[in-house]
Amino acid sequence: MFDLFKAECLKLNGTKILFLSVFILIATVLLAFSTYAINPKLSLDRDGWNDYFMSIATLINFLTGYMSYYILTCYIYAREYQERTHMALFTSPVRRSRLYFSKLLVIYMYIAVSLLLAFGLSALLGMLITDRPLTFEIVIYQLGIFTKMIIMHAMLVPIITFFAIRWRKFVPAIMGMCTVMCLNFVLVNTPGNTFYPWTVPLLFSPHGTLGRTFTNVPGGIISICFIFVLGLLLALRSYTNIETQ
Repeated sequence: MFDLFKAECLKLNGTKILFLSVFILIATVLLAFSTYAINPKLSLDRDGWNDYFMSIATLINFLTGYMSYYILTCYIYAREYQERTHMALFTSPVRRSRLYFSKLLVIYMYIAVSLLLAFGLSALLGMLITDRPLTFEIVIYQLGIFTKMIIMHAMLVPIITFFAIRWRKFVPAIMGMCTVMCLNFVLVNTPGNTFYPWTVPLLFSPHGTLGRTFTNVPGGIISICFIFVLGLLLALRSYTNIETQ
């Protein structure tokens, strides 16, 4: 499994898609930082570190995280068909389930590393515009939030892998990703919003005025766990039974 994981990392290294995925998250941090640095209505000194980090987490959970992670996911799983190397891959003696999980592990590693780096970069930039100390308690609290974000975003990836495998193309999968984000705008403030799994990372993290005041936690847990299991089962079934033509 480690050799497959390493091979996937090497294939991804230096690609334009990886650069684009990283750039989206860096741009998110820079946007939040510049807003606090320039906009007189926002002040890190006045509002505090937690509000500053909340603005970054909200942007990632509501919009840019899905863009970054799903672009990469669609590319990794549809790439073999785009590059016409799928026949050699699927006729190899390696079990297809191992191939699937090696690709999934790459995406999970990227989610974890990218979110932790986003947290670190936002902290370093925030220190440039405030004298307010970034205490150990705040760091631990925010690391807890970003860790939960890693888990929740990871649970929403398998269903996207299913569509990428099913459609075998990059563009239709991206269109599905855009649909997901558009529905976020529509459903985040409606009753029962947590039953739409893609609102859960936002609603389960500090999110200010977005979303209903009352968050149905059991409903959110049920929906995100359901979509994780469903996505994993559908993706594995499609990947292990997919034809080589």
